Amino acid sequence: MLTEKLFLHTVTDEDADEVAKTWPSNHSPLSEGEAKGVIANMQGNYAKNKKRSIYHLCLAVCRESDPGTIIGWCGLDGTRNREEPELFIILLKEYRSKGYGTWCAKELLRMATEEYELKSVHGGCARDNVASRKAMEKAGMIQYGTEDNGDPLFRYYIITNSSRNEI
Repeated sequence: MLTEKLFLHTVTDEDADEVAKTWPSNHSPLSEGEAKGVIANMQGNYAKNKKRSIYHLCLAVCRESDPGTIIGWCGLDGTRNREEPELFIILLKEYRSKGYGTWCAKELLRMATEEYELKSVHGGCARDNVASRKAMEKAGMIQYGTEDNGDPLFRYYIITNSSRNEI
């Protein structure tokens, strides 16, 4: 998926070197074998995703000007609730606060609407993570509450012709 600034894509074995450098498991480089294991796991997760039900969708985030270099990860995690997955964005430190999170959030919500026909998407962040809060708000998510510790909770409602009739 190509946005104005970013190239978001599912990974293949050809991305093993970049996955080894950027996978956020413990922020230390992975071996090639470990990276290929991560990729195989992601591909297995992709196969579980279908219309109105996301298991886990993880996309590599690359700049449009440098599509071979992964600068982070984003996706929709439905392991808790497949009908309302959680939006996540993890960018390498040097690429934060540059608008990339907003572009990721907008594209993920577009995919949730157009490709997966979901009714809503959930999101959250640490209360002091202003950049994540702004990215979700700019993408159209609305804060609906907070966790017990004060972390904000967001939701994006997808209105379709059939859901308009339910309102």
